[in-house]
Amino acid sequence: MFATQDLLRPSMLGALALTLAACSGGDSTVQVGMNRVNPAVSSLLTSVDAIGVGGADLTSSNPTRADLALQSNLKGASVQLRFSCPACSITVEAAGSSVGANQYITIPFPTLDAASNVSVLVTDRVSGATAQYTLHARPLDYVRYGFGANAPQAGDLYLTPFDPQGFGAPYAYIVEVDGSLKYYYRNPRGGNMHDFKKTVLPGGAVRYSFYDSAQSAIRVMDASFNLIENVSALGFPDGNTYAANLHDHVIVNDGHYILGVYAAKTVNNIPTLPGQTLFVGGSGLQEIQNGVAVFNWLSTDHAELYACSTEGNGFAQNNGADYAHWDSVQVDPADGHWIASFRHLDAVLKIDRGTGAIRWILGGPCDQFGLSPAQKFAHQHDAQRAPDGRLTLFDNGNGGAASRVLAFNLDEPAKALVAGNPALPGFAEFSADMHQSFNLGSAQMFVGGKVLVGWGEFAGLLNDVSEFDLAGGAQSMQLSLLPSDYANGYFSYRARKFP
Repeated sequence: MFATQDLLRPSMLGALALTLAACSGGDSTVQVGMNRVNPAVSSLLTSVDAIGVGGADLTSSNPTRADLALQSNLKGASVQLRFSCPACSITVEAAGSSVGANQYITIPFPTLDAASNVSVLVTDRVSGATAQYTLHARPLDYVRYGFGANAPQAGDLYLTPFDPQGFGAPYAYIVEVDGSLKYYYRNPRGGNMHDFKKTVLPGGAVRYSFYDSAQSAIRVMDASFNLIENVSALGFPDGNTYAANLHDHVIVNDGHYILGVYAAKTVNNIPTLPGQTLFVGGSGLQEIQNGVAVFNWLSTDHAELYACSTEGNGFAQNNGADYAHWDSVQVDPADGHWIASFRHLDAVLKIDRGTGAIRWILGGPCDQFGLSPAQKFAHQHDAQRAPDGRLTLFDNGNGGAASRVLAFNLDEPAKALVAGNPALPGFAEFSADMHQSFNLGSAQMFVGGKVLVGWGEFAGLLNDVSEFDLAGGAQSMQLSLLPSDYANGYFSYRARKFP
């Protein structure tokens, strides 16, 4: 039977056709955190601060607010909390300990549920006045979610819930296999985070990372979520330094990264508009090692790709046509070259990591594999090698058809789909929940025969993440991000499990 958190959407219950028993996913109600403490005490204080997970502070240092929220927290971690004042005599009591002014008190968080919220009592030893604070295990505006599971794939689920309308604060989440929240990182409204992942380096060290729009960079953290560095793109050979792209990144090793860029620039090599200098929104990839760009690739250097575009190709308008729109990159474990997905080409490209040459194109108007209309995809995301060697991707269907997970067994030298292998056919499609996603999305296949799907953005109240068996379609896990008092709804760019 499924265990649940918070309330599940009615459409989710219908899709599951199961009776799910409700249990708590945290605070049962959401309230604006403007409760005030006794001014006789708060007027003595100059600030309140904390040293949280990864060195993160409180979301507000205002000592008049009774509700204190951390920017980052981890199940089982401890937080150091401090009330400051230049010349006062106070006692701070919490979690069975007490300290004075300007001293840190240690507060443990066994879980990130409301049951782990900690009451903090501050007493003015001169007047005897008291002020009661609550240090919340997670902020009041956290993104709630419904969760159900039945023998799910092992591993923690990584998400980046964000409100596309910009009202709700964005988060990075790690959700455990039983649905409990293991870690969160909160940014202020407008500071969306994307592509949250865990990387195990060749020597065994663990790195966590996501694109942080508040820094316009890839935030790279150590095993304790401490910031190592914010990685931005370096200068390209064309003389431009482009903004880092939010869609994907690869950590090869410490100081060794692959990231995408928004390569907006003027060009004069569009074959259908000879002699014209026009401003386009190209896509780029860059490999950085120890602070040096060791490899650069720009879509605008490959004039043949202009004709492959299916959207954003109004080049003559001279307004930054987003004709390629890159959204994922992977170092192919088979040969070390890059597998890159381009939404507005409706295609996946293999890029030679040494020369930058395009070794092949799968899908779209410039397809080289002879795909049939049923095998072609539209505005896909997240092209990856599955453990069985097939190329997988999330096919949005461009919002006009049911979104799918596709798997291709490629004969790369022949530029053809492998035939005669029933276990790993040249083409296979899988779907569940009947989403019609129009943006974002991801697909992750596992050795045991299951697939994890992040459905991206879609209309209606369906699951945001599904996990199901490829053979029979039986669902083993669902997660649904819920609307709140702060936002009409949330989505996650990608969903991924890591051990």
